[in-house]
Amino acid sequence: MNKTQITIDIDSKYKFIYTHLIYPDNLKDCMYESFESGYPIILDNYQIENFNYDYFYNFPFWFTEKNEWVKPWYPSDIKKGAPMRDVSVDNDIFLKEHKSAFIAWDEFYKSCFSDYKTKNKILSHRYNQLIVNKLHLDLLDDNHTGNDQQMRMFLNLDTIKPRILAFSYTIEQLFVIFYNEKNLYQLDKSNVNKFISELRNRCIWNDEKNDFFTLPRHYITLNPGAIWIFNSQWISHQIIFGNKIQCFEVDIDSSTLKQPSRSISNIIKNL
Repeated sequence: MNKTQITIDIDSKYKFIYTHLIYPDNLKDCMYESFESGYPIILDNYQIENFNYDYFYNFPFWFTEKNEWVKPWYPSDIKKGAPMRDVSVDNDIFLKEHKSAFIAWDEFYKSCFSDYKTKNKILSHRYNQLIVNKLHLDLLDDNHTGNDQQMRMFLNLDTIKPRILAFSYTIEQLFVIFYNEKNLYQLDKSNVNKFISELRNRCIWNDEKNDFFTLPRHYITLNPGAIWIFNSQWISHQIIFGNKIQCFEVDIDSSTLKQPSRSISNIIKNL
């Protein structure tokens, strides 16, 4: 049985909490509470029904010169021929498989979080080898108001190698730790995206180089086929190594959370 390995950094000022479920654990028992905590959910040995594992497991990954982050393939990129451009595959077949995978992901999401009211859903593909990007908090594009709660669900599609992630402090913890040192009282809490951007720039992407291994890191080694779920705006994270994943993104109506106080906008307002 494949099992995710988790290494806790004892120098962290805060406890790192995670939910680790191994098939046949019941997903519904704790999914809402775990997701709304903000910390990652890790699922080992679960399979998404009606998902074409054979096609995507055998799909090639590709390399950049520096093994760096590049923009994922979103539906608009696929329609423009990104798979054919980057890995020379049949674009029409890939688009068909993408649509089928989206349906499978959507059913999986609804089986776990049926009580949430959702606004937007999108599936992206990330098939280039990536080695050590910066510690960061995700910023959403201008189509997101910041008032929704974003969930990201990932699947490691490498058949041999794990994906290795590192997690550090949350926005709440960063705000407490660096409040005086980085003058965080100056931040505008009324705009979620601007707040997260400025918090990241002052606390992580700074002269102390906190984006590269200065802050504590908790490491998670996710085996082939592992699924993980978290809010990438809330907790700082970093990719150490990986070849091939899919990401299913969902915008959740914050008013339908079990604990509306845990919405990203309310968390920031109450800091």
